[in-house]
Amino acid sequence: MDFQTQKLYASKHNKKRLNQEQVRLLEKSFDANKKLEPELKQYLANQLGVPARQVAIWYQNKRARWKTQSLELDYNTLQVKLENAVSEKRRLEKDVKS
Repeated sequence: MDFQTQKLYASKHNKKRLNQEQVRLLEKSFDANKKLEPELKQYLANQLGVPARQVAIWYQNKRARWKTQSLELDYNTLQVKLENAVSEKRRLEKDVKS
């Protein structure tokens, strides 16, 4: 393994995890802005003491999870509406028979 490969390998495996306070700040920022503008990315990176790239990746992953959760909520809402409509249809069919 040459020096460049060792350096690349080491940098990938020595990634610093965000602490709870850093995550809390990112979550608060995400709640206010789902899209990460370059100025905000740099501001957050400076505030957190992490590379801007790490902030961008965190936002990207968070947005993907948020989108999935939104789709699940939409699905559940539609499922309830469908069940209510089917139940109402059965009730109306019963009324028509009577």
